[in-house]
Amino acid sequence: MVTDVEIIAELNKVRAKITSDKLARHYKNWNKTMQYHFTDIEEYWYIKLVNGQPEEPVKGQVEKPEISYKIATSDWLALMHGEVKGLKLYNQGKIKIKASMPDILKLQKLD
Repeated sequence: MVTDVEIIAELNKVRAKITSDKLARHYKNWNKTMQYHFTDIEEYWYIKLVNGQPEEPVKGQVEKPEISYKIATSDWLALMHGEVKGLKLYNQGKIKIKASMPDILKLQKLD
């Protein structure tokens, strides 16, 4: 079973990508909450972005996130480690994403 330390480490990789020289310009005006629901362990985690700067990951659930992921930790870790593409998981029904179309298109840059 995945630990909180592992989840935080992987979420910090997402934060690093968002602020990287290559991608920061795409997210610079974002004020959004990205929530992850890990279905196999029934835990919620989220990252808030304020003017494109991601805050520390928080364990817990927000009421109305702008971006919501629903995925098992094993699939999420495989995605984070580059073992599988997000589109493949989506087509297999292993990841569910709720977000606006422009946000989804921006999120693809993180894959």
